[in-house]
Amino acid sequence: MALSAATTPGERIRRRLGSLVLLAVTIVFFFPYLWMLASSLKPTADVFKYGFPLSWKTFLPPHPTFENYATIFSEFGFGRNLLNSLLVVGCQVVLTLVVCAGAGYVFGRFTFRGSKVLFALVMVASFIPFEVVMVPMYVVTRELRLTDTYAGLFLPWIANAIGIFLIRQSVQEIPRSLDEAAAIDGASTWRTFVQIILPNLRPALLTVGLVSAVAGWNQFLWPLIAVQDPDKQVVQVAIATFTDPGQLPTWGELFAAASVAAIPLLVIFLFLQRYYIRGVVTSGMK
Repeated sequence: MALSAATTPGERIRRRLGSLVLLAVTIVFFFPYLWMLASSLKPTADVFKYGFPLSWKTFLPPHPTFENYATIFSEFGFGRNLLNSLLVVGCQVVLTLVVCAGAGYVFGRFTFRGSKVLFALVMVASFIPFEVVMVPMYVVTRELRLTDTYAGLFLPWIANAIGIFLIRQSVQEIPRSLDEAAAIDGASTWRTFVQIILPNLRPALLTVGLVSAVAGWNQFLWPLIAVQDPDKQVVQVAIATFTDPGQLPTWGELFAAASVAAIPLLVIFLFLQRYYIRGVVTSGMK
């Protein structure tokens, strides 16, 4: 046992090198966020002043200030954009879970004529670029009088092909004996789905919800097309207005808005990351 537990010098070196590589990768990926946060605490003049040549003042604010944060909420109405995004993303996540859970359960538990073809068509839809369907989607949304509405922002995205796939894979992992036992006890298909299947789909549902939330929060092109009312616009489009081509970019306010916009996703991911990893592993995407 002592021999098996012991590590050779070569193994220790490989572990240290691996740790250094992971640390370097983490710094590379996390560095832009640190720079964004530091720049949000600088006046716009300091962002340009200390941009070149590189020095410690480039990455750390010499005179930290929260004026940029106060400005985006008081003068640019960024709080309204945050509320709009929270409302749209919340509705999108809830409806996506309802649609994907139902469709995934049907595809995972029932076999009927054309079921494989239908599932294949659902998966093919996930490979079609948004730019291909952008114009038809806008025409349909306009004909339904959903432009300039919150519903027009999230309804086109609730039937998520990847979400249906994840739920289907997780449903297939649940033993069919649970369904049979429920049927013997007199449970209907609906009751079996609600009381037996859904509780066992919690990791997959949280994964789908997280993916849908990230996708909805990062939407830019569709809100830019579907909504012209600035009072109903979301954060990503609002951030883009800080770089109006007709005037100099307000970099301090832009970095502050980007920092605020990143907080909700960071908080959600920190709380749900273990469920996200478990959901991906148990859904067949190993």
